[in-house]
Amino acid sequence: MRIGLVMICCVVASPIDFDAVVHRDDVSSASHLELISTLSVVANDPSTRDTLLSQIAPSILSNLTQTRSPESSNSQSVQSTWDKLSSLFQNGSMDILEYANEIAASGQIPPTILPFLNGYVDIDDSSNHRHNPSLKNPSIYPLKAKGDAPYAIAEDVLRAAIHIPSSFSNTTSNKTPVLLVPGTAVPAAMTFYFNFAKLGNAFPEGDIFWVTIPHSSLGDIQSNVEYVAYALNYVSALSASKIAVISWSQGGLDIQWALKYWPSTRDVVSDFIAISPDFHGTVIEWLVCPLLKPLACTPSIWQQGWDANLIKVLRGKGGDSAYVPTTTVYSSFDEVVQPMSGENASAVLLDARGVGVSNNHIQTICANKPAGGVYTHQGMLCNPLAWALALDALRHGGPGNITRIDIKKVCKQVVPPHLEMIDLLGTEALALVALSELLAYSPKVSGEPNIVPYAS
Repeated sequence: MRIGLVMICCVVASPIDFDAVVHRDDVSSASHLELISTLSVVANDPSTRDTLLSQIAPSILSNLTQTRSPESSNSQSVQSTWDKLSSLFQNGSMDILEYANEIAASGQIPPTILPFLNGYVDIDDSSNHRHNPSLKNPSIYPLKAKGDAPYAIAEDVLRAAIHIPSSFSNTTSNKTPVLLVPGTAVPAAMTFYFNFAKLGNAFPEGDIFWVTIPHSSLGDIQSNVEYVAYALNYVSALSASKIAVISWSQGGLDIQWALKYWPSTRDVVSDFIAISPDFHGTVIEWLVCPLLKPLACTPSIWQQGWDANLIKVLRGKGGDSAYVPTTTVYSSFDEVVQPMSGENASAVLLDARGVGVSNNHIQTICANKPAGGVYTHQGMLCNPLAWALALDALRHGGPGNITRIDIKKVCKQVVPPHLEMIDLLGTEALALVALSELLAYSPKVSGEPNIVPYAS
């Protein structure tokens, strides 16, 4: 059984007080320590009692501070680079510490990428200073329509979390708004920097928005969802049009919860494209944290177990079926969400409402081809089939459909035409950011948060 990549709280064999090592309460966004600084604090702190962490953190730190230039593109082909990455991912026994150490030691992180990874907090920090315009008409807060769940977060906070592209104009734009929703442990701007933030190159008829969720979506999912629900209605109202939404990881779960409990959002979403979603959580035992007591996990990790109360509530009363046209894309080699193949794959949504759903397992569609290869949880953000299906859904009514795609051509690709190998390397290296965020998150909790009253 694979150990979840982002499950840092599960790699320890003996108690460790992460909160005593890195204090999130001391900062305003993420850890406000750079990636290398966070690892330095952990590596050099004498209170780090876990043997594995105390050994591997210095190794990761050393590898990062000595990052060397990979072989030039003349001597190293895309295929050879991909083969090296695949060899790392094929071993499903690595936890996040070991994986982060391997990716740092592999020599595959170009020096041009490291500054972005190291300063990831500053990249996303602009969310604290956004002054997005308020909406006079229509009103979407405190509710847009009867039946919507109540918000517990102030509107100005929700509004400031939305990134509006500089090219957007609500008076002259006829483009399709596309909202990106991030997953667990990586801030939005960093999540999509090397992948779907570049969607405009392939889809020039779209405007690319994203929503920044506090604490990298490690807090209570029920709070995270408020940012998503508000963003769906806000971007639609601002653009006076329906919007498409693309999610990664927990972002898919967030959107499905928003669609269920804020029914008004269903009328404004034309397409929902979910990359590596966990609509049924994950059966990977480390995510559920049974061995961690007296240790603790972050709230959203507790909530994403296969048998978590939040998952049961989401899937109940029809929540396991799509509310809007939905495209899911997922990989058997997902090291965070399992199962990810067969009829019980966590990414699969039903279509009881007849809105249109396509569930796309890349190893089935592109069997024994590059695009059906060893794509990880985060690597799916750069998968050629995922991009082809997303573009197909955006340009046609209903979900993405492989019959409209040149499958033979797409399945031969390692990365989509509008991305480069450096984008895949940068996306895989997000594991280092996830490690930093998970180390820094505070306070950790010993169990799943209670279900909010509106969903009880």
